[in-house]
Amino acid sequence: MSERVLDPRPVDHDDPVRPSALVLPAVAFDPPLDERQPWLERYDPVDALTIPGLERPLFLCEEGVAVTTTGLGKSDAATTVAALAAAPGVDLESAYVLSAGIAGSSPATTALGSVFVADAILDWDRKHRWDRDERTDGPSIDVLAYQPDDAVTRLNDDLVAVAVTAADEVDLESDEAVREYQRRYPDARGDRPTVDVGTTVTGDEFWHGSGVAREVEWLCDAYDVEPYATTQMEDAATATVLERFDLLERYLSVRAVANYDRPAPDQSVEESFDGTSESLELAVENAARVGSAVVDGLLTADPLEIDPSSR
Repeated sequence: MSERVLDPRPVDHDDPVRPSALVLPAVAFDPPLDERQPWLERYDPVDALTIPGLERPLFLCEEGVAVTTTGLGKSDAATTVAALAAAPGVDLESAYVLSAGIAGSSPATTALGSVFVADAILDWDRKHRWDRDERTDGPSIDVLAYQPDDAVTRLNDDLVAVAVTAADEVDLESDEAVREYQRRYPDARGDRPTVDVGTTVTGDEFWHGSGVAREVEWLCDAYDVEPYATTQMEDAATATVLERFDLLERYLSVRAVANYDRPAPDQSVEESFDGTSESLELAVENAARVGSAVVDGLLTADPLEIDPSSR
């Protein structure tokens, strides 16, 4: 399914669409980095809308699920989510919102292809960075002096619990080529993908390497959300927009580990940055497997009682 199959039409401001779930993968690049395609295969699209502020169409699918890409990074994500929340032709009052896609992680945290449901989001860009040569004492980064509480967003515990219950029933895919690559990391944890809960860290820079990873660990500890489980580029922006529109309570993030955030002992940072095509493909698939189970679980349980038809 693609934009060419369904001819997108302008949204009708007088007849708003009211999805039950809004799914937000980041990108729809060429495979294996197409986070949207598995969703369009699982939920049959029946309509596509062009909405000002969106880079790609909003697909309306069966079961009331809507899917669109946010774009890569915080500015794209904020623009997309704000455009959807403010669009006269879109009503999100009865929608659960899910970010679903790939992420990085530490090799000591989990196996490649593992999936994490976020219970907290740390904005990596909301910090101070000091010149290493000019800082006389302390680390090269520090917590933000201005609005420090805004750096962390904690997600709805009830939704996280529903998501974990739904995810526990998912049969995750594994891949021998990915396991073989993972063995290059002597401290890699686990042999097969699993599902867990943890902090996800959002940053606009494509950082990679053990030194920066230690800084991420330091900042998570400073904000009391350690250890970090995954790193990605959109979720803090998505959460901020949803909070401004009083929609944060129905938001979840599901991220699958596509690569490790540092090189193996026999690699350079450049060689290890992307992981492998197999690890990307595995993470895209497992994110969609868990994410779709979470969406189905939310629509069935409706823990926030936001679906008028269920009451």
